[in-house]
Amino acid sequence: MGTKGYIFPGMNLINKFILPAERIAGAAVFVMLACLVLSSCRQQDVREVVIKTPGLKNQACAKVIQDAFMRQPGIVSIRPDFQKREIIVKYNSMVIALKNIEFTIAGAGFDANDTQTQTNAVATLPPECR
Repeated sequence: MGTKGYIFPGMNLINKFILPAERIAGAAVFVMLACLVLSSCRQQDVREVVIKTPGLKNQACAKVIQDAFMRQPGIVSIRPDFQKREIIVKYNSMVIALKNIEFTIAGAGFDANDTQTQTNAVATLPPECR
Protein backbone atom coordinates (compact mmCIF):
# COMPACT_ATOMS: atom_id res chain seq x y z
CA MET A 1 0.00 0.00 0.00
CA GLY A 2 1.76 3.13 -1.20
CA THR A 3 -0.76 5.53 0.31
CA LYS A 4 0.98 5.86 3.72
CA GLY A 5 -2.08 4.55 5.54
CA TYR A 6 -4.56 6.94 3.96
CA ILE A 7 -7.96 5.60 3.08
CA PHE A 8 -7.59 6.55 -0.58
CA PRO A 9 -4.60 7.64 -2.65
CA GLY A 10 -5.79 11.25 -3.20
CA MET A 11 -5.71 11.96 0.55
CA ASN A 12 -2.04 13.00 0.38
CA LEU A 13 -2.89 15.73 -2.13
CA ILE A 14 -5.77 16.94 0.04
CA ASN A 15 -3.45 17.21 3.06
CA LYS A 16 -0.86 19.07 0.99
CA PHE A 17 -3.29 21.81 -0.12
CA ILE A 18 -6.14 21.98 2.41
CA LEU A 19 -4.27 21.81 5.71
CA PRO A 20 -2.05 24.81 4.93
CA ALA A 21 -5.17 26.74 3.92
CA GLU A 22 -6.77 25.83 7.27
CA ARG A 23 -3.67 27.04 9.09
CA ILE A 24 -3.73 30.34 7.20
CA ALA A 25 -7.46 30.77 7.88
CA GLY A 26 -6.94 29.94 11.56
CA ALA A 27 -4.10 32.45 11.83
CA ALA A 28 -6.23 35.10 10.10
CA VAL A 29 -9.11 34.50 12.50
CA PHE A 30 -6.72 34.74 15.46
CA VAL A 31 -5.27 38.04 14.21
CA MET A 32 -8.75 39.46 13.63
CA LEU A 33 -9.88 38.45 17.11
CA ALA A 34 -6.74 39.89 18.67
CA CYS A 35 -7.32 43.21 16.89
CA LEU A 36 -10.95 43.25 17.96
CA VAL A 37 -10.08 42.59 21.60
CA LEU A 38 -7.31 45.14 21.70
CA SER A 39 -9.36 47.86 20.05
CA SER A 40 -12.45 47.30 22.16
CA CYS A 41 -10.88 47.11 25.61
CA ARG A 42 -12.70 49.54 27.83
CA GLN A 43 -10.59 51.80 29.96
CA GLN A 44 -13.52 53.22 31.93
CA ASP A 45 -17.09 52.30 32.68
CA VAL A 46 -18.50 55.23 34.66
CA ARG A 47 -21.79 54.46 36.38
CA GLU A 48 -24.06 56.31 38.77
CA VAL A 49 -25.80 54.57 41.66
CA VAL A 50 -28.20 55.72 44.35
CA ILE A 51 -27.43 54.23 47.76
CA LYS A 52 -30.00 54.32 50.55
CA THR A 53 -28.27 55.69 53.63
CA PRO A 54 -30.81 56.05 56.47
CA GLY A 55 -28.25 57.60 58.84
CA LEU A 56 -27.46 60.48 56.47
CA LYS A 57 -28.83 63.44 58.43
CA ASN A 58 -26.69 66.48 57.68
CA GLN A 59 -23.49 67.85 56.13
CA ALA A 60 -21.35 66.45 58.96
CA CYS A 61 -22.53 62.92 58.11
CA ALA A 62 -21.89 63.52 54.41
CA LYS A 63 -18.35 64.70 55.21
CA VAL A 64 -17.63 61.48 57.14
CA ILE A 65 -18.70 59.43 54.12
CA GLN A 66 -16.81 61.64 51.66
CA ASP A 67 -13.66 61.37 53.79
CA ALA A 68 -13.98 57.57 53.75
CA PHE A 69 -13.99 57.66 49.94
CA MET A 70 -10.86 59.80 49.78
CA ARG A 71 -8.93 56.54 50.23
CA GLN A 72 -10.86 54.68 47.49
CA PRO A 73 -9.78 54.80 43.84
CA GLY A 74 -12.42 54.88 41.11
CA ILE A 75 -14.84 57.35 42.74
CA VAL A 76 -15.75 60.19 40.38
CA SER A 77 -18.24 62.11 42.57
CA ILE A 78 -20.43 61.82 45.66
CA ARG A 79 -23.64 63.83 46.12
CA PRO A 80 -25.71 63.55 49.30
CA ASP A 81 -29.49 63.97 49.28
CA PHE A 82 -30.47 64.72 52.88
CA GLN A 83 -34.25 64.72 52.27
CA LYS A 84 -34.28 61.25 50.74
CA ARG A 85 -31.34 60.09 52.89
CA GLU A 86 -29.49 58.82 49.86
CA ILE A 87 -26.05 59.20 48.39
CA ILE A 88 -25.57 59.41 44.64
CA VAL A 89 -22.18 57.99 43.73
CA LYS A 90 -20.63 58.23 40.30
CA TYR A 91 -17.85 55.65 39.97
CA ASN A 92 -15.69 53.74 37.52
CA SER A 93 -16.88 50.13 37.70
CA MET A 94 -13.62 48.96 36.09
CA VAL A 95 -11.84 50.11 39.26
CA ILE A 96 -14.34 49.65 42.12
CA ALA A 97 -17.46 47.52 42.51
CA LEU A 98 -20.78 48.58 43.99
CA LYS A 99 -20.33 46.21 46.93
CA ASN A 100 -17.00 47.89 47.75
CA ILE A 101 -18.77 51.26 47.80
CA GLU A 102 -21.42 49.90 50.17
CA PHE A 103 -18.75 48.39 52.45
CA THR A 104 -16.88 51.70 52.51
CA ILE A 105 -20.04 53.51 53.64
CA ALA A 106 -20.71 50.80 56.25
CA GLY A 107 -17.12 51.12 57.43
CA ALA A 108 -17.70 54.86 57.90
CA GLY A 109 -20.58 54.08 60.27
CA PHE A 110 -23.71 54.16 58.07
CA ASP A 111 -26.02 51.52 56.64
CA ALA A 112 -25.76 51.36 52.84
CA ASN A 113 -28.64 49.63 51.04
CA ASP A 114 -28.64 46.12 52.53
CA THR A 115 -25.13 46.38 53.96
CA GLN A 116 -25.23 46.95 57.71
CA THR A 117 -22.91 49.40 59.42
CA GLN A 118 -19.93 48.15 61.38
CA THR A 119 -20.63 48.55 65.09
CA ASN A 120 -17.22 49.92 66.00
CA ALA A 121 -17.51 52.58 63.27
CA VAL A 122 -20.67 54.07 64.82
CA ALA A 123 -18.74 54.96 67.97
CA THR A 124 -16.36 57.16 65.98
CA LEU A 125 -19.14 59.21 64.35
CA PRO A 126 -19.75 62.82 65.36
CA PRO A 127 -22.61 63.13 67.88
CA GLU A 128 -24.98 64.68 65.30
CA CYS A 129 -24.64 61.57 63.10
CA ARG A 130 -25.35 58.89 65.71
